[in-house]
Amino acid sequence: MNKNYVWLALLLSFLVVKPFRWFFLTHSLFLDIIYTLTEFALYFLVILLILRLLQYVKDKSSNEKQIIELLKEIKNDIERKKKETES
Repeated sequence: MNKNYVWLALLLSFLVVKPFRWFFLTHSLFLDIIYTLTEFALYFLVILLILRLLQYVKDKSSNEKQIIELLKEIKNDIERKKKETES
């Protein structure tokens, strides 16, 4: 896992959780801190998993493109050899 993805997940989860958590103090501060930490951890894990999934899809699509190009080259080589043998 790239360190940039971890930092991006930390930043995004902090931006999602932090702004609105302590404006509406309806419980004790301790409960709000525990709730904020729990919510932060869950958002962090979800964002990290989403970033990892996006990286996986990107890598998979590039690998599939390479496989398609190799198959096209193989097909062209087979057709070229057929033409050579027919001549």
